[in-house]
Amino acid sequence: SDAESPGCFHLQLVNAQIAKQVQDLSESLGSYCSTVASPAALAELSVGQLSLAQFPTDHLWYRVVVCEIHDKSALVRYVDFGNSDTAIDSSLRHFDKQFLSLPRQALMCRLHNLQSSQADGKWSAAACKMIGKFDQSTLCVRLYGEEA
Repeated sequence: SDAESPGCFHLQLVNAQIAKQVQDLSESLGSYCSTVASPAALAELSVGQLSLAQFPTDHLWYRVVVCEIHDKSALVRYVDFGNSDTAIDSSLRHFDKQFLSLPRQALMCRLHNLQSSQADGKWSAAACKMIGKFDQSTLCVRLYGEEA
């Protein structure tokens, strides 16, 4: 899970079966990126496009969606975990539709009927810090549809 603010955070629904599927996907991505996939030039990418990116900390490959494109890097969101990071062009690969069999595992959420009290609609540092405490925690939540 990843938390930006009470107005935007990501959760994963986790059980043993899903964990195994994510692990299998990770292994498939590693094989694909090391042998088949060609590097994705930033000029070939567009905002909202699915791609593959190597996470800088563990050097493993993950599914991402491109959020912003800069001169030599892109801001990407890891669709199975919800976190965002900057990916340099050499750590991006073209996406292959074979990796669509597992739905995105990070669900974007917000707290129901909660709005920022600040005039500009942004969340205070204290509110963001509070929601950040839930990062990597196990929570019991009730999910509502778009209409709720």
